[in-house]
Order: sequence, then structure tokens, then C-alpha cells
Amino acid sequence: MRCRGLTKRYGSGDERVDALRGVDLDVRSGELLMLVGPSGCGKTTLISIITTILDQDDGTCEVLGRDVGCMPESERTRFRGEAIGFVFQAFNLLPALTAVENVSVPLLLSGMAREAAEKRARSVLEEVGLAARADALPRKLSGGQQQRVAIGRALVHDPKLVVCDEPTSNLDAKTGHEMMDILRGVARAPGRALIVVTHDNRTFGYADRMARMEDGRVVEVSDGERQEVQP
Repeated sequence: MRCRGLTKRYGSGDERVDALRGVDLDVRSGELLMLVGPSGCGKTTLISIITTILDQDDGTCEVLGRDVGCMPESERTRFRGEAIGFVFQAFNLLPALTAVENVSVPLLLSGMAREAAEKRARSVLEEVGLAARADALPRKLSGGQQQRVAIGRALVHDPKLVVCDEPTSNLDAKTGHEMMDILRGVARAPGRALIVVTHDNRTFGYADRMARMEDGRVVEVSDGERQEVQP
């Protein structure tokens, strides 16, 4: 992923807000990049442009070699569904579906046969350490287990870019570290990169690099600590 000179404004006149002010940022294949900074600094706007949800006003954003700003809306939707995985602060699981059914949803929406989708979903749940609870409903799962389901759902279509928005904020310290161990493994898949937006300084040691934002700009990009993080 490569962004150059990204700007984004909301409103006009006295109500104009410059959410992004010329952002330059690269995300490399095989790395976990953490995006940090105070609330209102532009992190959400930047991620929304990278994931094709928002248009930038100026500048360029290339994701997997594609200039997302030049894509028509129908192509953006398809690209987002095929190439990008999302993990949110809220788990957003469908309460009437089991874990394996929740993970299967993106594949079913793309037209995959149910049997094949479930087979793939069970394989992904095994990867995230939840194979034994694949047939449980969300209400029977702990917060950490529900987040594993959400991670599995994000990975089931084998995206090359995974974006996580505050993935540990609703979890206790031990469970948060377990999730970051999983996500660090996710970033190591061939040809994949991971962006984690977070305020949780307990997890900073998992980053390969950290990009710090202030007032709509990336003001610093530094190597992560890359240390063994203890819960």
C-alpha cells in the first residue's frame, strides 16, 4: 500500500475541517504496521480511504498496485470484498448463526457453495484456535472467542490487506495479547500486510513499524519494538 499527498476535507467555509493534510505512508508486504495517534488526528479517515470507503480530495492511494481513487464504485465494492479484510472493535457477529456460519458469510455472499464455504471456514477457525467451538452461537462464546471468530471472518477469503480497528480495546490484557499473537501470524502470510489502528500501548511491541499521526499528518514512522510481549 502506498499513499502520497493524501488530503481530505469535510464541510466548507467556517465549518471546514482538514482531516488529512498531505499524508505519505507505505505499508509493506509481510509487515504489521500500527497506526497510532490521538482521537481526531485523521486515522479513521485515512483507513477509510485505504479501504475504498471514502474518496480522497487530492493525492494518490495505491493498494495492491491499484489506484483506488480511479476505481468506479462497483469495482471498489468488489475490490474491497475480495482484497481487504476487516477486524473491528465491535465483533459484529450475527447472533443467530454459529461461529462457522458467521465465518462462512463472506464466501456465501461471493457465490461459493455452502459446503465448500463451511469447509474453508472450519479450516480458518482452526488457524485462529477455535475449531472446538465452531458450532457454538456467539452468546456461548467469551469476548476473546468472539474476536477469534471476527478475525476468522476477515481472513476467510484470503485478503492481501487486513485492517484492524482497535482490535483489543474490548479485551482484558491476557486476551488482548493472545489476539495480537494471532494477528502477528496473520501478517506473516505470503503477500499479506496488516494495519492495526490502536490506542492500546500494551500491544505496541507487536509492531514491525509504527506510524504516528497528529492533526491530519503522519508525523513519524519508526521501527516497532519487535520484542517478546508478556501478558
